[in-house]
Amino acid sequence: MKTKHKFLAAAAATTLVLSVLLPPPAAVLGHGGEDHGAAAPASPGLALTDEVLLPKESQFLFKVGTSLASFSQTYSRATLYGTVSAAAGGEGPIVVPQTGRIVSLPARVGQQVRAGQTLAVIEQTLAATEQIGLSTERANAQAELRAAQQEYARLQSIADIAARKDVVAAELRLRQARQNASIYNDQASNRRVSILSPISGTVDVFSLAVGQQVNQGDELFRVINPSKLRVEAQVFAQDMAKVSPGAKFRVEGLQGQAGVAARLVVFSNVVNPVNQARQLVLELDGAAGSAYRAGQAVNVQVVGQSGGSEPQLVVPTSAVTDLNGKPVVFVHTAPERFKIQYVQPGAVNGEQTVLTQGEVNENDRVVTTGTYQLKSIYLNQ
Repeated sequence: MKTKHKFLAAAAATTLVLSVLLPPPAAVLGHGGEDHGAAAPASPGLALTDEVLLPKESQFLFKVGTSLASFSQTYSRATLYGTVSAAAGGEGPIVVPQTGRIVSLPARVGQQVRAGQTLAVIEQTLAATEQIGLSTERANAQAELRAAQQEYARLQSIADIAARKDVVAAELRLRQARQNASIYNDQASNRRVSILSPISGTVDVFSLAVGQQVNQGDELFRVINPSKLRVEAQVFAQDMAKVSPGAKFRVEGLQGQAGVAARLVVFSNVVNPVNQARQLVLELDGAAGSAYRAGQAVNVQVVGQSGGSEPQLVVPTSAVTDLNGKPVVFVHTAPERFKIQYVQPGAVNGEQTVLTQGEVNENDRVVTTGTYQLKSIYLNQ
């Protein structure tokens, strides 16, 4: 009991000392809206909400490239579906001129050949009735030649008393007999025909062998010149007005080929009675179009003028990327700072995209290469 009283006395003494030494507590009041001074600066390690910081060294490493946004009256007006085919002089089918047997085949698949080069030699083969007929005609020609020679010799022996017209007739008969006999002899002894390449190019795939029998009109193989290609597209009623006289055309492959410019050959005035479409024929540049092949399906972008309407803000198509399902562009606002701008793309072609909405302005420098790296850095901040 005495120990308990001593403990309570010590606690009371401690409380008295604290109440004397410490100041009285201030009242706590609820309030809001007051400015309590500048907020603490954000930690450098925190993620930015709409920007990406990228040092110059990293920009060079990621090959970040930029281009200026600008106003333009040129934009894509229509997308057509076309097919690549060989242009004039771009494909040469080799057709058998006569029924026969292949006796020589110097051509090889993939071989580069020039126009006029021998690709195959065919020996004509004749049916039994044809051989009998040819032998009969050759025998008749030989008999006529012998008779003409005898008649001409007889008249020459009596030239002093023979009529001049008979001598001339015999001479003409002999010349004709010699010519006919020569023709039939050539047909019997030389029935081989050389097949020549009609154009310069590459021998396409074929499956032939020496000794193989071929028929007249059969196609042996083809020679392809890949530098001479054209694109044929069907233009339907809703797109006909968009193919204006000043329009430009760009062909884009569906298998990853780079888009190339194409030159208009003809926009046919004839309407297909089946689908009511008009044919558009374009020609590809030889060097740029070498990645395309005959028979390949492609998209044809028709690029025209806006027809006097207001210019529209455009950026390179490669500048528009996707971030969380929304289209964006990265704007280079400072040497090491890139700001994300959400946009609404409009008309698109292989080179430019119209921006119908967004806070991108003329002469803003937008990122065209390295957007994937910027997006990855932003998502991992």
